[in-house]
Amino acid sequence: MPTDEPIDRARGRAGARRSDILQALRASRHGRGIRDLAAATGLHENTVRFHLDRLVADGLVDRTSSAATGPGRPPLTYVARREPDEARDNYALIATVLGDALAGSTADPAAAARESGRAWGRGRLGRAVPTETDGWSWEAALDRLVVVQQDEGFAPEVDDGPGGAVLRVHHCPFLALSRQDRTLPCSVHLGLIEGVLGEAGTVERLEPFVTPSLCLAHLSPAGADTRA
Repeated sequence: MPTDEPIDRARGRAGARRSDILQALRASRHGRGIRDLAAATGLHENTVRFHLDRLVADGLVDRTSSAATGPGRPPLTYVARREPDEARDNYALIATVLGDALAGSTADPAAAARESGRAWGRGRLGRAVPTETDGWSWEAALDRLVVVQQDEGFAPEVDDGPGGAVLRVHHCPFLALSRQDRTLPCSVHLGLIEGVLGEAGTVERLEPFVTPSLCLAHLSPAGADTRA
């Protein structure tokens, strides 16, 4: 039976390019055209057009026609949708209050947050923990990990290696909380990765904010020898 794994892989690994295009649009108040975005991101115009279509379909970008300057169709302009600042502030406030409550209600809040992240990851799959025996291979688990993280706004990208993989996260949805204390948000993120990977692999280590906009998770397949 045909599967959607190649499609999932293409969509998931394209997250970094899509994030670059979205950031370029958010930096412009009046929107940008395809040629302008190609110059700003270093991508081919056809590649930019492909990712813009996905961003429009996902409801992250609006597409409008510019004023005609000559014969033919007027050029298209793309504008990033902006959520009200009040909504983002309120979510940050709620998360801060809940985080403080968790920290005061358990002896090990980081472990509790990590386990909550695992449950979240397993819940996003809508099924029990994946295993090799039911078709969830290491490669398939990576594909589903980037799809889940992309859906949750992490802008993920996976670099495969001979003994494992590195998950590059270009956007942290917990950024506002992480500026105050990384313990709980990073524990939730670590648990989320573990919950999605299940028995197919493990997280060797999580490196938060190696740059202001990049976190790294070093992953290995189940049974891999990581002592080297």
